[in-house]
Amino acid sequence: MRLSPTGIILILSLVGCGGGGGSSQNSAETSSGVSQPATSNSNQTAAILEPTWSLERKDPTELGTTDQEVTALLDHIFSDTATQSVLISKRGYIIGERYADGYDETDMGTSWSVAKSFYGALIGIAIQEKWIDSVDQKASEIITEWQNSDKSEITVGQILAMRSGYSLNDDIFFQTDQTQYAIDSPLARSPNAVWSYSNENSQLMEPLIRRATGLDAHSYLIEKLLDPMNIEKRGLWLDATAQNPLTYCCIDLLPQDFLKFGLLFARAGQWEDTQLVPAEFVEESIKPHTSFYGYQWWLLNDSFFANNSSTDTIPDDVFAAFGLNGQKIYVWPSADVVVVVLTIYEHFENQGYVLSSQNFPNTCEARNSCPSSVGEEVTTFDERALLSLMEKLDDQMDAEY
Repeated sequence: MRLSPTGIILILSLVGCGGGGGSSQNSAETSSGVSQPATSNSNQTAAILEPTWSLERKDPTELGTTDQEVTALLDHIFSDTATQSVLISKRGYIIGERYADGYDETDMGTSWSVAKSFYGALIGIAIQEKWIDSVDQKASEIITEWQNSDKSEITVGQILAMRSGYSLNDDIFFQTDQTQYAIDSPLARSPNAVWSYSNENSQLMEPLIRRATGLDAHSYLIEKLLDPMNIEKRGLWLDATAQNPLTYCCIDLLPQDFLKFGLLFARAGQWEDTQLVPAEFVEESIKPHTSFYGYQWWLLNDSFFANNSSTDTIPDDVFAAFGLNGQKIYVWPSADVVVVVLTIYEHFENQGYVLSSQNFPNTCEARNSCPSSVGEEVTTFDERALLSLMEKLDDQMDAEY
């Protein structure tokens, strides 16, 4: 049974944040330390639990699916041997999780470009708070260095949609002052001519947020999203100047906290009883501004899978945040399902979060994709097959609301 995000919010407002009675069937720990979905001791069909924000662990059968379907999805994802952690939620309950040997739910992962979706959401909040006029405002009114230049007509919305005219081929990650580098980078083409994925483009959110709101992007992120969602353990990366937050990448969180962000967007920007991100901006963010891309979110539609020959059926409304080396948040709003995938991560908190050649979000060791790596890169799973397995998590029995 599918629900619209509005329907989910209405149910939550009626039943509160509780998830019903406690379950004795929590996720079981295997002898290898890998967490699997809980197994029910009864074949009796129970009523599906009402939606929540609690992220309690529940047996999949309490949410209208089966242990076998959850296990099949976990197995598919872990066919990628570089995977550190996977969480699967439905209606705000965790129904499946698994961790690589030596890791558990207390180990942080990193975002790489998944962070783009976090900072894109802040632009929507800044618009609601009237720090930014609208997505149609010329960015040069805030990034004043662009006035009377070939960048003077670039809009905030074009930056969010990767249509600013910036180049796909950039090396911003190796620059010292990454914000200034992004501001100064030459255009590769006219603004709004074509879509082009660019890290420089998304680093422009840093000066937009700082200059419009008066807060740096990290402070604004903490105030507007992380603190309200009780996300306390966090690592927020700066460029080598130790002054500029990176807004195209690099947020370190616990797996469950990445899941919270996915759930926020599954429910149209609402968290518990507070609208953190304007619903209208969420809707605009997951609308195609290019056939397969919204505002800092990927749209996993037929255009996205144009080069995939599979004929498996998939949900038609899944969108995702993707990061280098296999960081992923999948959001399926009509089924209220979120899946988080993180790659094995090597970084100690006491190293700090200032980028350097010796200190960076290291997922390339696990992926075997570092410049010094020898041999084949570790391949990941088939994306369309994952969505086909996700589709099976939709309700297997009728529910009354």
